[in-house]
Amino acid sequence: MSIEVQNITKIFGNFTALKDLSLHVPTGELVALLGPSGSGKTTLLRIIAGLETADAGTVLFHGEDVENKHVRKRKVGFVFQHYALFRHMNVFENVAFGLRVRARKKRPSENEIRERVHKLLNLVQLDRMAARFPSQLSGGQRQRVALARALAVEPKVLLLDEPFGSLDARVRRELRQWLRHLHDELHITSVFVTHDQEEALEVADRVVVMNEGRVEQVGTPDEVYHHPATPFVYNFLGNVNLFHARIEKGKAYIGELAIDLPHAQPDSESAMVYVRPHLLDISRARGENGDLRARVVHINLAGSIVKVELLSEKGDTIQVEISQERFSQLLLKKHEDVYVTPKEVRIFPQDYSI
Repeated sequence: MSIEVQNITKIFGNFTALKDLSLHVPTGELVALLGPSGSGKTTLLRIIAGLETADAGTVLFHGEDVENKHVRKRKVGFVFQHYALFRHMNVFENVAFGLRVRARKKRPSENEIRERVHKLLNLVQLDRMAARFPSQLSGGQRQRVALARALAVEPKVLLLDEPFGSLDARVRRELRQWLRHLHDELHITSVFVTHDQEEALEVADRVVVMNEGRVEQVGTPDEVYHHPATPFVYNFLGNVNLFHARIEKGKAYIGELAIDLPHAQPDSESAMVYVRPHLLDISRARGENGDLRARVVHINLAGSIVKVELLSEKGDTIQVEISQERFSQLLLKKHEDVYVTPKEVRIFPQDYSI
């Protein structure tokens, strides 16, 4: 089932949570709403679910306006951040709850309920824990129970609000991989809210980057990360170094460093150069284009990459990420003076506006 959000506006008192926002979610896609706190992600999700009412605009499910449809009639499964499980019910009864409270005419038989619940618990790898209570489960297991309960009512749309936000990092990584595999098996149109860039880029088919109640960019993880449409998207999706520059005759000048631009840019006395840490290299010799002189301040060798913090001659901090192999070639030392070279940059005018 596709979801179409058309010109949605939502205001809480003096705060505009959503500003004339439009979005299309195709049938069967897993879409991430990504953005900082206050960007409107959860408000949009709740309006799609029918838990909030928009002040203006329309929500369509497969072309049908659902504004006047009750939450139950929208056939939406909703998974909250904090599980919302019934503590007095065991795992089996938590999953069966949505089926048992149906009107008598629509309620499955006891055998059908038992069969469906055990099938879902097997799907989420918790069938052996059907008799346990939520207090006897780990956080990751509770969230899987919550997801099974949402799926039990056979929703047309699955909505997840920061589903892994309260879990530790290792469990989050495991569950997001599991969610991706589960979605590939079920193909339910799904929208999940997250502020975790890595989570969105790893799990989603498409990412909707939101900021201040608006959509900044919609695209595949590859598109939004490697081809950010705005400075906000570039800044939000991972670490970035910012340099003040001027543009002249197809080159960007950062101090004495001259960078050839891959695309034509108008001359400007004031532009911002964006460079991700892994797109900078370090050397001991000045290159033919000038390079940036900087001093090594800190070296973090833990992990698969080496993180190097440097201080430019102007006093700006520069973050560089290099491979362990490259570091073993350089054998950098703290307080050493070196040169920094960008391998790839993105430039926006300093007065860039959406």
